[in-house]
Amino acid sequence: MSAKKTFAAVVLSTSLVLGGSIAAMATETPSTPVSAPAVSPTPKPRPWQEYKEAMTVFKTAMTQFKADRITFEAAMTAHRTAMTAYFTARKPINDAFKASVDSARATLKAALEAATTNEQKTAAYNAMKTSVSAAVSIREAAITALGPVPVRPVKPAKPVRPTAPPKPVKPTPAPTVSPN
Repeated sequence: MSAKKTFAAVVLSTSLVLGGSIAAMATETPSTPVSAPAVSPTPKPRPWQEYKEAMTVFKTAMTQFKADRITFEAAMTAHRTAMTAYFTARKPINDAFKASVDSARATLKAALEAATTNEQKTAAYNAMKTSVSAAVSIREAAITALGPVPVRPVKPAKPVRPTAPPKPVKPTPAPTVSPN
């Protein structure tokens, strides 16, 4: 540990001794004068002006939002009507599917009551699976023929109101000490 401290002290002292002379040589080398770049005045920050501009943009966006919201509400009404029509058209398809499956179950129940061997029971179950598979494929084809489910319209996003900059704080005078 002390070897590290000693090494660090040697390096530090060497850099201090040699660093000053290197810096001195560096300052003596340039003989031609260097012109300083022109300093452009920095614009004063105008937070209230920026806030007013942001509020103008916000008001425009809010007006557009209100118009979009009216359009959205009309689209939602049309969507509800389309969904009602879609499910009304789908109801007979589902009813026919349910009737097919109920018929297959009734046939299975009657076949199982009449069956005396395992082969007859297996045949009854296989017949039910075949009937249900056919009913499923008929239902899927009919639903596909209806077309896709109506897509819900996208709700417009409300614009975010800009925050007002903080009001400038008046400086308070420093208390003065009065001689007593």
